[in-house]
Amino acid sequence: MISLKDFLILTKFKLSFTVSLSLVFAFVLAKNIIDFQIIYPFLSVLLLALGVSSLNQVQEYKEDALMPRTKNRPIAANRLSVKNGFIISFVLILFSYIFIYLSMKTLGIIIFSSVIILYNLFYTKAKKTTVYAAVFGAVLGVIPPMIGWLTASGEITDIRFIALGLFYFIWQIPHFWLLTLKYNKDYKKANFPTVVDRFGKEGLERITFIWLLLTVIAGLFLILVFSSISPPIVFLLIILNLYTIYSIFQLRIEHKYIKNFIIINLYMVITMSLIMIDKLL
Repeated sequence: MISLKDFLILTKFKLSFTVSLSLVFAFVLAKNIIDFQIIYPFLSVLLLALGVSSLNQVQEYKEDALMPRTKNRPIAANRLSVKNGFIISFVLILFSYIFIYLSMKTLGIIIFSSVIILYNLFYTKAKKTTVYAAVFGAVLGVIPPMIGWLTASGEITDIRFIALGLFYFIWQIPHFWLLTLKYNKDYKKANFPTVVDRFGKEGLERITFIWLLLTVIAGLFLILVFSSISPPIVFLLIILNLYTIYSIFQLRIEHKYIKNFIIINLYMVITMSLIMIDKLL
């Protein structure tokens, strides 16, 4: 029997839930309301995120055991067997397929199968062979909002979705690389190649700085695309963008990677939340 704490760690529940929120944001932006139609796609994406995260820990438990940041994960720490970890991931993924089929039929099954192939095959393998594995993660980050948009009867050729997908894709890159800058020594212990190996720490910091600024630019483009935003929301978005830009420039002075990791993630969540609230009011 797995404890609740270990289940949350195994499934990366906080991250998986945040991934699912991106579906909610996209659904509301496409439909301007939130209704019961969102339940099945939300549950499907949440369960899939929990399942593929669990399966990833099954695949990488040996590497996890070598890194201080991950050595306390349940399989790596021998609190959960590989077999039971696989069973948990299989059950979660199975139920995710049921809910996505109820929501999107065959198209949903195809999309979810593509996610598993990309994440648990290509991305997991790429982390051990290339320094550019983050690109796979960035592509995967666009899929939950795409599902939210499609289930709300939106068209993916709509300029609003293109702006939304671009925002999520660009945001993912500095999200990954800030962690790489912070935990590069951990990754080396597990023999993972990192972008630091290619560009050096100073070089990667400069590149990450540029991608952080690109994330804000993509966020501003998203705001402009959803142009009918109320003045109070616009004011809050201006304050948010100014603070985020200031924090990004502080990265080059303070070199506080986790601080900027938190700020850029909050920037994404708050930007999406404010635009969503505006559409609901």
